[in-house]
Amino acid sequence: AARVKQAHDSSWKFIEERAPLKLIVPGYRDMQSGWGGMGGGAWGSKPQPADEDEDQPQQKTPSAPAFGQSFKASQPSAGSGTASAGNGAFSGAFTPAGGTFTPMDSGPAAPTFGVGSGTRESDLNKREAALVKKEAELKKMERELMEAGGYKKKNFPICMPLWHHDIVGEIPEKSRRVVREMYICWWMFVFCMSYQIFCASVMLGYSVGDKVPSWFLSLIYWVLGVPLSIILWYKRVYYAARDDSKVGFAFFLLFFLCHCCFCIWCAIAVPVSVARWSFSGWVTAFTALKVASPVGIIYIIGSAFWSINATYCLWCLKDSWLFFRGRGGTAAVKQELALNAFKSQAAGTAV
Repeated sequence: AARVKQAHDSSWKFIEERAPLKLIVPGYRDMQSGWGGMGGGAWGSKPQPADEDEDQPQQKTPSAPAFGQSFKASQPSAGSGTASAGNGAFSGAFTPAGGTFTPMDSGPAAPTFGVGSGTRESDLNKREAALVKKEAELKKMERELMEAGGYKKKNFPICMPLWHHDIVGEIPEKSRRVVREMYICWWMFVFCMSYQIFCASVMLGYSVGDKVPSWFLSLIYWVLGVPLSIILWYKRVYYAARDDSKVGFAFFLLFFLCHCCFCIWCAIAVPVSVARWSFSGWVTAFTALKVASPVGIIYIIGSAFWSINATYCLWCLKDSWLFFRGRGGTAAVKQELALNAFKSQAAGTAV
């Protein structure tokens, strides 16, 4: 027991020499009595009576400082050292023989929210003004490009613009008449195909056979016929007139001849199996009169539209052929083909 007591006292003496625990640890005097608790413990002796401590002067234990305040507790030491932290931190020294513990004063107050809101608002206004200025510059550049011919806005067909269409601005004056005629032919074809769907839809209200398949076929004719008419003959005549291409004009005449034949067939409209109500031609119109007079009249009107369209297409075909012959005809086509072959051969040799 004596050896344990001696080891215990040596440990506390060593700790006391390393740090001023009497100054910074409240109740240190009571802790000296043992590790087990205040005033006594498993490893310490009995606590001293109260009267024995009265004669000894009580050393005032410093209280913990409030937040933001500073305090200093010093004790003579043989050496000194420092340890510091940021704003509001502390610095102190721990030396083998003692030292000082000196927390620093609290740093400057933290910035409050809302400071500089006027600056941020002015920055936002400047950015908005810069965006408006940039948008105006882009619109100006777009107008300049359109005027110079570098950028051409897509505007045809109207329902789904796919390419730029401007007869007056792109087509030479000597070729505008033919292109305008083809433009009218195309719109007449779109109208007749749309009216044909209307006729098949009216027939759905009557008790006749093959009315549903005929309605679907009329819709398919519109979905396929209108885009193909643009690709096969209208765009060809437009580009041929714009670029003065004889070969392109010859292909246009070929496909437009096929279009004229299709319009003539639609005007006649001989009933064929399930498609007997899909075309609004004369034969189908007379057959519809036997079903009901109202639907027969509707089909007759459609037959008149197809007849007018077919007649106008034949007249435009003749006028286009005369225009083609006046520009050199087949001889000009052969010459252009030979020139294109020579250019291709020269390009291949250069490569």
